[in-house]
Amino acid sequence: MAQFTTTISGIQLHFVWERSDNSHAIPLLLLHGWPGSYFEFYKLIPMLKATGRYHIVAPSLPGYGWSSAATERGMGVTAIAGIMDSLMSQLGYRRYLAQGGDWGAIISRALGLYHPDSCAGIHLNMCLARPCMTNPWHLAQVLNVWLAPSLPLTISVEEVQGVQAMRHFERDESGYQNIQGTKPQTLAYALTDSPVGLAAWLLEKARTWSDCGGTPDNALSKDEILTNIAIYWFSGRIASSMRLYKETLGNKAEMQALLGPYCKTPTGVAIFPRELYRPPKAWAKSIYNVQLWSHMPQGGHFAAWEQPQLLAQEIHKFADLAAAKGWLA
Repeated sequence: MAQFTTTISGIQLHFVWERSDNSHAIPLLLLHGWPGSYFEFYKLIPMLKATGRYHIVAPSLPGYGWSSAATERGMGVTAIAGIMDSLMSQLGYRRYLAQGGDWGAIISRALGLYHPDSCAGIHLNMCLARPCMTNPWHLAQVLNVWLAPSLPLTISVEEVQGVQAMRHFERDESGYQNIQGTKPQTLAYALTDSPVGLAAWLLEKARTWSDCGGTPDNALSKDEILTNIAIYWFSGRIASSMRLYKETLGNKAEMQALLGPYCKTPTGVAIFPRELYRPPKAWAKSIYNVQLWSHMPQGGHFAAWEQPQLLAQEIHKFADLAAAKGWLA
């Protein structure tokens, strides 16, 4: 993978840039999350590149991997989205598509909300959407899940399972969010001091969040997991990567602005069966301009890493829509 660096808003930004010889190729921005890195895309990028359909840009987020960390407060999702948009402009792309999971999905949404003149479409493999309790249909779906999950009347069986999975995650699996969103520096001292501690902190997420049946090797190889851990260890970026939780989750005004409004930018969603957030389509349509909605046969939170071929197929479908409807014009 061809790798570069540039400086934007005081951040030395590392990015992979694979250009196509096709003059009609679509600029595609790939955005990772935590506890991942640009390495999540190492299998997906060659698949996309082989088609010649895309100019591919896959940055390390500020404070992650080989990108530098912010030296002042305020480097939350909105600020990062601005940097990503500036990167695409700097590379000469007037209009582009963005794709992401985890933080990458939230940054993609921010691009769609705040930079619609340049971000022509967003494709997500993690879709954050809540029920609107003033919407009678959403309320009926919530009551159906709470009171009669075995009798799905207003919601499908698959959607019941998705809502139950979201409730389980928020109740039993979000402890890491609480500490990273409130006191990340305290944890950072321990993880920066101990490679075993860092490996344990990251490996647990690979096991819990992937579609592996409790055995990480079923989804990701040891070499893949260790490579990602090594990027965090040798870059020394675990502290700054966790800071994103504090900067964003700790800013209620930013969170409300990010997740509340309707995003008019065309959106595609691929729901993988072991993804952490799998909302009903009706909830997603209330805050996204959903143009493509797909349920995938297998895969978890790390879609590009676990199931690159399936994700590539969904990106092609979304790119086909973008071309047919003239979103990139």
